[in-house]
Amino acid sequence: MTPRRMRVLLVGATGVVGRCVLRSLQDNHDVISASLDPAQGAHEVQLDLSDAEELVKTLKQLGPLDAVISAAGRAHFGALTDARPASLDASVYGLGLHDKLMGQVNLTLAAREVLRPWGSITLTSGTTSTEPVLGGAGLSMVNGALESWVRAAATELPQGWRLNVVSPSLVEGTPEAACLDFPGFEKVSSERVALAYQRCLFSGIRGQVVRV
Repeated sequence: MTPRRMRVLLVGATGVVGRCVLRSLQDNHDVISASLDPAQGAHEVQLDLSDAEELVKTLKQLGPLDAVISAAGRAHFGALTDARPASLDASVYGLGLHDKLMGQVNLTLAAREVLRPWGSITLTSGTTSTEPVLGGAGLSMVNGALESWVRAAATELPQGWRLNVVSPSLVEGTPEAACLDFPGFEKVSSERVALAYQRCLFSGIRGQVVRV
């Protein structure tokens, strides 16, 4: 069965994962690309996940959506020796908690105001939730928390809405400098990554962590 044409908001469209998803959807669906960069066209918006007020405002302006996908989220990467007891805003972990974790949580909560019945929300965690690497404690914390929240929140969504999260490993196209932080990890093809998001969109699953 061919999926019907959908109106999709893709957050993080200019990133490594976001570009994989955009290529797989843009020919058959109406994709609105969102990123931290200034909008360059009618199908682009500027969006900062860490700004909850602006997030709500932007989604309301976009109007009805069939699906929301987030392939975005910033987080701290660095040795545990750099971390010190601190308030949330002062902590080295604050970026990940504000942006990748609560940013995607807030995106989900805001999407309820514009998502059509039986709509889909797909978030992005990462392999460090189960496969730790040196310097990645902050990423592991954020990714693990996001996956647990998705499993729980998916049980409470009304109107047939579905919520899932994709957990990609090291993706083809990741800058080589970043790849050095993941020694021994096999790169995942862009095609496999895109298929994981398509599964979340079209297969009917809910509350699942799709690992790639």
